[in-house]
Formats: sequence, structure tokens, C-alpha cells
Amino acid sequence: MHLLGEKQLSERTLLLNYFMNHNLCKLLIFCFLFFIHGTCFCSHSELIIEPEQGTYPLLHAVDTARRSVNLVMYGFTDLEFVSALSQAKNKGKTIQVLLQHYPYKATDENTAAIEALLKSNVLLKWPSDHFQLTHQKTFLMDDGTAIVMTFNLTHSSFKNERNFALIIHDADDVKEIQNVFNADWQHKQTEVHQENLIWSPENSREKILSLIQHAQSDIRIYAESLTDYEVIGALARAARKGVKVTLLTSVNTEKSSNKKFAFLQRAGVQIVVSQHYYIHAKALIIDNQIAMLGSINFTRESLDKNRELSVVTHDPVIIKQLQQTYDLDSHSNVLAPSVNFKKLSLPLLIVQGIKDLARFHKSDSQEHRHYRRHHRLRKKKLYV
Repeated sequence: MHLLGEKQLSERTLLLNYFMNHNLCKLLIFCFLFFIHGTCFCSHSELIIEPEQGTYPLLHAVDTARRSVNLVMYGFTDLEFVSALSQAKNKGKTIQVLLQHYPYKATDENTAAIEALLKSNVLLKWPSDHFQLTHQKTFLMDDGTAIVMTFNLTHSSFKNERNFALIIHDADDVKEIQNVFNADWQHKQTEVHQENLIWSPENSREKILSLIQHAQSDIRIYAESLTDYEVIGALARAARKGVKVTLLTSVNTEKSSNKKFAFLQRAGVQIVVSQHYYIHAKALIIDNQIAMLGSINFTRESLDKNRELSVVTHDPVIIKQLQQTYDLDSHSNVLAPSVNFKKLSLPLLIVQGIKDLARFHKSDSQEHRHYRRHHRLRKKKLYV
């Protein structure tokens, strides 16, 4: 029986060696393994944490793209990325850049990058005037990978700002991001449906408010700016019902104009002011189970008027990385001092609200005049 077993084993070994040496069999095995690995990891996301990881992850993604790189960007001053895109184009890859020509209050910020991209014959377009700003920050690689970022391609993004990016491979999410890019490139409108993608101006207000309203235990927020009254109200209500709400920001909360922070503090929101990194990230971490990050600020303009993109993830590995980074940032910084405002009677509170609203609309009108002026300038020049 032992000899028979050895004989059967030997025959099986010879048969296996035969098939392994057969080219067609090798090809089939390779395809099977590729399919298995692709199925297991195609929807896997990866988190980029800045400034710790620097420019390498993005530059490597541009360099290793096989066919195409599409970029939507607001601020672009780091010429290292211009060089990477130019080199990719010279290798035969299709490169398309949709760039905000006049960033708000920094109208000349992108000039050097624009001139260098045009000199390299990279396909470059300005966004549609349908949006007040195109503030989205996204790379698309080969129609199969998207990198949704909270940061611009500027030097400060990789030196002294807290930022994140999420590399996503989910086919449906990437397809919708590509479809929106194509529509924005042609200055056309399109529909969006993906549950994990949050688009401004289409659905960001509704989705972000829903995330906050459904929080059960805790909300951690990275906020460069927090001025939208609906978002502030939703955070205050969450804190009042017992949700632990923590806000990490770089805003000077002691300024007299920041009554909104006193309102949040009175509701029980803990505000931490960063002394180490400038908080440029726009992110939510909710109940240790869901996170959102991307270009969307918690402001009316960002929610209702700009082209923006943030992405939602349920990936426990990503959420743990975000939590650990948030906790480290919070513990290494200082709590905002409580701001005490005298209690206002109802009539005075109404008057104060009217004044705040008038000041808000005045600021909004100034922005519109700013963009109308630059729209006239755009008509005088020939742009790609």
C-alpha cells in the first residue's frame, strides 16, 4: 500500500509538472490568480497623510500611470508636479488638467504653473462659470484609480499643513468621478448617484447634514473653515443630545466675529486650536465607523456654489489611521478658551442675527464682483 501510494504521488507530480510547463496552462493560472487578487483588492482604499508622506505618493502615481492622468485642481504652485505631468505627456500618456484660473484672493497664484503647462503643451482648461469656484482636488489615473484630496498642489501642503488624500479603486466610484470630470471638461452638466461620493453643489449639504444628524456617540472634525449656519446648528444639536463633538481647527476662536464658536462651546462642543500644523484638512470621523474627507469646507459657498468633491469611507483600517492622527493632533495642541458673550434678549438676538446676515451677504456680493471682473479679463485673452 505504501509503494502504491508513492507511485500515485509520483504520477500526480509528473502530471502537475507537465501542466505547469505548458504555456497555456501557465497563462490560465496567471489569469486566475490575477482575477482573485483583483477581486480581493480592487475596492481597497489607501490613505495619504500629509505632510508626513510628502509628494512621493502622488508623483509616483503620475509616473506609474499607464495611459492617462486627469487632474482637477484649485491651487497649483509646486512646479515639481508640472514637471511630472510634462514627463508623463512626453512618454505618450494623455494628460488633462482642469485648473481654477483665478483662486479667490490669490489671483496670480497659479500663473507660473499655467505658463509651464502651456509651454509643455499639456491639455489645460478653465472650469465652467456655472460654479463660483472649482475647488475640487482630484487625480484620476487610467480610468481605474482616483485620488481625492483635501490639499492643493502647493509647497505649503507638504510642509506645514495637516491634510489627507484617499486613493480609491472602487470601479463605480471611479467611473462617476471620471464622468463628472468629462462633463466639467466640456462645460456640461451630469447626474451623480454614488452613495460614497459627496458632490458640491449637487448633494453635499444634504449628505453632510445627514452624517452629522445620524451620529450616535462621537464626531471628530478637521475644519479649515466653519461658517455655515446649518452645519453649526447640526453640530450643536448633536452635542446637546449627548454626542461627543470635537472640532480641530487653526481659526482664532477668540476673535469677536467668531460668535459661532462660543455658540458651539455653550452647546458642549470641544474646540481645539492647532499650534503645530495649519489645519487645511476638511474631514469628519463619526462613531468610529464612518469618515469623510475631501475638498468640501463647511461653508455656504463650498456647499452650495463651488465644484467640490469629498468621499465617504467605511474602511476600518482607514478610519483607524484617521482616528490615530486626529487624537495625536488634538493632544499636541490646546483647547480653545471659552468665549463668554453676554446673554442677549430675544429682540437683541434677532437684531444681531440680521446684522450677521447682512454682513454675510455683503461679503458674498464682494466675491461675485471679484469673479465678474476676472470673467471680463478672461474674455480679453485666448485661453485653452
